[in-house]
Amino acid sequence: MTQMKSTKIRPLNPLFLSFGLLIGFISCKEEDPILPLTAIGFDGKTVIVSPSGKLRVKFNQRVTWKISAGTATQNAQDSLIYSAPTTAGVYQMTVKNERDQNDSLVIKVVVSSRADVLRSLQKGGYVIIFRHAAADVGADLLSAGTGEWWKSCDSKLARQLNEQGKTDAADIGKAFKNVQIPVGRVFASEYCRCYTSADLMSFGMTTTQSKDLTYYVYDEPNRYANTTKLASAQPIDAQNSILVIHAGFTVTPTPAPLNSLAWGDAAVFKLVPGQPATYVTTILVKEWTELK
Repeated sequence: MTQMKSTKIRPLNPLFLSFGLLIGFISCKEEDPILPLTAIGFDGKTVIVSPSGKLRVKFNQRVTWKISAGTATQNAQDSLIYSAPTTAGVYQMTVKNERDQNDSLVIKVVVSSRADVLRSLQKGGYVIIFRHAAADVGADLLSAGTGEWWKSCDSKLARQLNEQGKTDAADIGKAFKNVQIPVGRVFASEYCRCYTSADLMSFGMTTTQSKDLTYYVYDEPNRYANTTKLASAQPIDAQNSILVIHAGFTVTPTPAPLNSLAWGDAAVFKLVPGQPATYVTTILVKEWTELK
């Protein structure tokens, strides 16, 4: 009878076994799914920053980016830290999913020294009182016998916008759109240079001509008081109201911010429940048109 030889089985090396299990785990693990790119906490509104200011936007994953001005870096928490340029203007930041370059977000960045007040205007609840845009064509014939001469766009009867004024008014309207400032109501003096300024701003609604805002021909001594009364009477909601007026008041309170407005400048008033509208600041025409 042949005796069978016994074979001794060696135990596997624990290090080799662990390595094998690791390789198996890696080979079986599926790649993380590619999620749609999301900016966390970003509501889609235009972002407004001061010159040389910083903006932090957190994303749900790693990104690549392209910016028209300024600089940006990405931290370990997938936040993009944007440093604005020193020059006011409207810029663009295109952010792409690092794993899917077809998945992108475009963020409009408005750089302005008036960033704080512009952010407030985005929320509504203000009255923005513009002096009409630049007008030096013709002269007001205050003693003209022609009926309602002030409403005429004929420079022989009343002073009209010049080409710079027409351009400025249109650029102010573009700035409102770029900054996403909501407008719900527009009022203007009956003078052509005022309602034309309002119309060229293109707020998307009919301009209401108001006697309270009209220079000289109705109640000139109370024009300042009537203007602020109309401002205070505006509803408080998510929109803003626009008034386009004249300066050159004959009777003014102290202080009188409306009387110092240059062509295209705007005085900003905050609406307060049960109280007169409160003057906040004046935004110069250049500070609007640089955001066109």
